[in-house]
Amino acid sequence: MLLTAGLGLMVGIPLGVLIDRGGFCMHSGLRKILRGEPSSSFLAYLLALGLQLFFVNALAEGQLLIVPVPPLTWLAAITGGVTFGYGMVWAKG
Repeated sequence: MLLTAGLGLMVGIPLGVLIDRGGFCMHSGLRKILRGEPSSSFLAYLLALGLQLFFVNALAEGQLLIVPVPPLTWLAAITGGVTFGYGMVWAKG
């Protein structure tokens, strides 16, 4: 469990910094779309989501990828939700 958390932080922190510095924000992209303005970041997000949905399902259907469904751990879910919420408030999102 500690290894998983450590690896998650090693990937998550640089990815978060990269997304922050690049201005890739789902909230601002959606806000632009709702105002009727074009938003390339929102379209990039939808493209990434669509490709992920397609390829993960195609690989799972071809039995080239096994998608495990782990049991729900309440403490991890609550801790992750609270941490995410504090991060959103801290980022003024």
